[in-house]
Amino acid sequence: MAWQSMETAPRDGTPFQAKIPGHGSDNILAWTDGLLNSDNQFCGGWSFAEDQEPPDSWTDGICWAVNADGNPSVQPTEWKPLPQSHHQ
Repeated sequence: MAWQSMETAPRDGTPFQAKIPGHGSDNILAWTDGLLNSDNQFCGGWSFAEDQEPPDSWTDGICWAVNADGNPSVQPTEWKPLPQSHHQ
C-alpha cells in the first residue's frame, strides 16, 4: 500500500508504519490519548507502539507539538498500514 498523509492516519490506537524525517520509515507508531501536556491539559500524541528508539526531539517517547525543551518535535510525515505478517 502507498504512503499516505499523516492527516489520514488512524487515531484509535491502531499501530502503523510511519516516516519520520531523519529517523527512517520503519517506525511503528500509534495514537495515544489521555496524555498530560506541559499545561496539565489532557491531549493525545503519536508514540511508538513497539520498543524502538524515538527521535531525540520527542519527550518521553511522545511526538509533542513542543517538547520539554520548548522546541518542536520532529513530526511524522507519512504513514501506511502494517503488513499482514506484522499483525499478531
